Amino acid sequence: MVALDTIEVNLHDSQALIQIVNANITIAAWQRAGGKTGGGIGPRLVHLSEVMPRSQILLFSDTYERLMDRIVPNITEFLTNKLGLIEGEDYVKYKKPPDNWDKPNVPLDKYDKVISFATGMALCLVSLRVEGSANAFNAQAAIGDEVKYCDETKINTEVLPALRGAIEKFGHLPEYMSVWMFTDKFGPKIKWVLKKKKLMNQRAIDAIIHLQLIAFRLEKEMLTLKERNNPKAYYETKIEHDRVVSKANEIRKIVLYYSDMKPYENKKTVGERYFRTQRRNCKSQFEYNVSILNHDPDKAEFCYYPSLTSRRKYQVQDRADYNPTLPFFVAADYNFKIFPLPVAQHDYLPNSMNKTFNMVDSIFTLYPDGMEDGIALLCEKYKDHQKKVVHYIYDHTAIARNPLKTTYFSEFIRMFEVRGWHVIPHYIGSAPDHDIKFEIIKRILETEGDNAVMFNEIEAAQLLVSMENTPAKLSKGKTEKDKSSETNPDWPPEDSTHFGDAFDMLVYGVYELDLLNYNSSNDTGIMIQ
Repeated sequence: MVALDTIEVNLHDSQALIQIVNANITIAAWQRAGGKTGGGIGPRLVHLSEVMPRSQILLFSDTYERLMDRIVPNITEFLTNKLGLIEGEDYVKYKKPPDNWDKPNVPLDKYDKVISFATGMALCLVSLRVEGSANAFNAQAAIGDEVKYCDETKINTEVLPALRGAIEKFGHLPEYMSVWMFTDKFGPKIKWVLKKKKLMNQRAIDAIIHLQLIAFRLEKEMLTLKERNNPKAYYETKIEHDRVVSKANEIRKIVLYYSDMKPYENKKTVGERYFRTQRRNCKSQFEYNVSILNHDPDKAEFCYYPSLTSRRKYQVQDRADYNPTLPFFVAADYNFKIFPLPVAQHDYLPNSMNKTFNMVDSIFTLYPDGMEDGIALLCEKYKDHQKKVVHYIYDHTAIARNPLKTTYFSEFIRMFEVRGWHVIPHYIGSAPDHDIKFEIIKRILETEGDNAVMFNEIEAAQLLVSMENTPAKLSKGKTEKDKSSETNPDWPPEDSTHFGDAFDMLVYGVYELDLLNYNSSNDTGIMIQ
């Protein structure tokens, strides 16, 4: 394949940065027409062919149909129009290459799902829908496209085990066993992709960019010194250049880079008319925002909590919203997948004249951890809390028998009390129907001034994710909560509606029972059973 530095390639910022960072794991969450092939996959293939000649590279997606009908044609268009390669002379698809061509370091027996290059590199297609489709390959890197359709578990069990072989040749490189994945964000399985952003170490990425910029400067100096025929200075500069690159590569080997393209970053490429056309063609503003502008789909299009706007959120320094002298208000949802525990206090936020109901935390544990682990987590986090009192809001589900033949209600109280906390229970009976609760919660969240509900964007982030991803649906003319995420295997339990359910119980109980005016001297609470 042709060397990348001999081709004129115009890259926007995100396209350039993924090549500069060159992280072992790269996830490019780019909008439609963001240049995934021309500025991402294509240059990556060229680069891999240069640094790992005669390697096997996996190209994966959810199905062979998507690979062969959409992804491969885009790649071959890049090879032909950008690189000037000719099919039959420089590469062949889905058949054995000529005998006189170089072959991969690890030989292949079948070529029906392989694109072979005269340089010896093989691009091997893998469908995650076909179990074991990657087993025949011994690949040194992988590229995934349209991964919003892919199951992360399948990637981990099908693609990653096929990355092996030729370690003696390439094991020192950050490209070895690398996985680069590309997708837009509009789709039902996108949650696992979005979560990868939290795994990025920005300081490590900044260090790579800094080192690479130094390397670029040293390369220019080397070129000047070579033209001036100054070999001593040239080799001294080269040694420094190689040292800088080696240092950057050590970081690249272990880092994940999440590339989140900005809206309109591709405007120079696609033109302004593209955006006007897409605004007309998209079925909704939500689809346009996610697919075309690359917004995160962090809120359901028709949200069950329409009053949960930016006015309800706040950020503070050094937990200035949390008061160690005041009790907590909590409620829970009892589910084996997740134990969510929203935590609130009734107090003044910094620089506010209103006493508001503030969601100061969102504690949760995931299976196999459960209720006791979640309560232990809260008690440990707030072990220095001066007033170890919690107002516990619960409904009829808490007094049903659990698998241990006790009640969630009694276990909840016991687990706090053994850790030195006092629990004041408040029973709300059976929760109202979803349509009635929808109107009640909507009214509560619309409250301004005193007793308004506020959310700490950092500490209560997971609660906000759950609520903003909760859709509303119409059933027999009534507005209900769409709880399908609770049974969707592609939906993380912490993002599902369980956390929102616990919040509903908490605010419904607090406001319906008027607990914000509760007399704290009455430690028996309100129990109606």
